[in-house]
Amino acid sequence: QPDRLRIAAAGLTTSDVAGAINMLTGGIDIAKYNDEPGDGQRYDIRVKGRAGEFTQPADLGKIYLRNKTGQLVRLDSVASFKETLGPAVIGRFDLQYSATFYATPNIPLGEAVGKLRALTADLPPGYQVKLIGQAEEFGKTTKYMAFAFILAMVLLYMVLASQFDSFLQPLIVMLAQPLAIIGGVAALWATGQTLNIYSMIGLVLLIGLVAKNSILLVDLTNQRREGGMGIDQALSNACPIRMRPVLMTSATVILALLPAALGLGAGAETNQPLSVAVIGGMISSTLLTLVVVPAVYSLVENFLARRHAAR
Repeated sequence: QPDRLRIAAAGLTTSDVAGAINMLTGGIDIAKYNDEPGDGQRYDIRVKGRAGEFTQPADLGKIYLRNKTGQLVRLDSVASFKETLGPAVIGRFDLQYSATFYATPNIPLGEAVGKLRALTADLPPGYQVKLIGQAEEFGKTTKYMAFAFILAMVLLYMVLASQFDSFLQPLIVMLAQPLAIIGGVAALWATGQTLNIYSMIGLVLLIGLVAKNSILLVDLTNQRREGGMGIDQALSNACPIRMRPVLMTSATVILALLPAALGLGAGAETNQPLSVAVIGGMISSTLLTLVVVPAVYSLVENFLARRHAAR
């Protein structure tokens, strides 16, 4: 604790006192040193007291300060010493002082992160909360899965556009994707599962699985139209024929994932959310695809036919 009156009377400043203590006990970098010319390696030259010189508070009294007139002044003549408790370790994160808190929530990680952000929304200036560990990886994974989902949709459209030689019919086929996502999320909610990394993988998997139902239906309808049938007549012929393979392939996927969805076998904690999402999406997309896709196909193609006839 510096005595400012004694410091001023001795011809010193508080910065002189702080600088001397900092240099001898902590050390100060005063210059740079090149090991060999041309090698590009530079090292700091640090001035510090000899190791073991300051081991207890009384040793600080050995420090002498030189005032403006060149006289030496003992530190204990211008300051007093008081021993208090301090941190054993000063934590830092990203070069800033920090305190690390560890927690193992018994609720979904995403919900726990949301509650933490709500609790720390009104921190004083200069304070912030940064997530590390699983919470940080969860945020990164969510961004990666969103990118994978968008990329899968784009690639699916490109493949379908080349297969059907059309820019519009792939959009009709891809109507099954929103229906599948809704069913997958609804199944997760109904079974008490969460939207985690595994369930998100299942939703991405649905993009490819549910498209095959619409592909089977639209492809056969196009073949019937090439054979001379009208739009509605081709749909009436293709839908009953394709209903059985659509139901069979969907039932195959659902039955194959049913044991994992029930939590049976090893790794059920990770496989169950994925299986539930896929099963829910397959059920909703299969039932709605047989109704929605033919209806939209009929509306769009009849509109294009009337527009072409008008021209």
